[in-house]
Amino acid sequence: MGLAVAKSNVAFTLHIRCVNCYRESVKCVEVPMVDDAPLDTDELMESAYLDGVRYRCGSCEGLAGQIFGISGGLR
Repeated sequence: MGLAVAKSNVAFTLHIRCVNCYRESVKCVEVPMVDDAPLDTDELMESAYLDGVRYRCGSCEGLAGQIFGISGGLR
C-alpha cells in the first residue's frame, strides 16, 4: 500500500496600484498545483493565470489596477 501526497497550492502576493485613485493594495492569490502551474513570479507573469484575477479598489471601488510587484512562489 502506497501513501499519497496531497498537492498544495502556490501562494503569490500581488502589489496593485489603482489607476483611478493611485492607492496601493495587496491581493493574495493561490494557484492550484496542476500541470503547468506557475511556480515562481516569472512563470506567473508569462502565464494566462492573471487574466482571471479580478480587482476592485477598496477606497474608490475602481475596477482597474496595475500590478507593480509580485512576491511569493516556490523558488
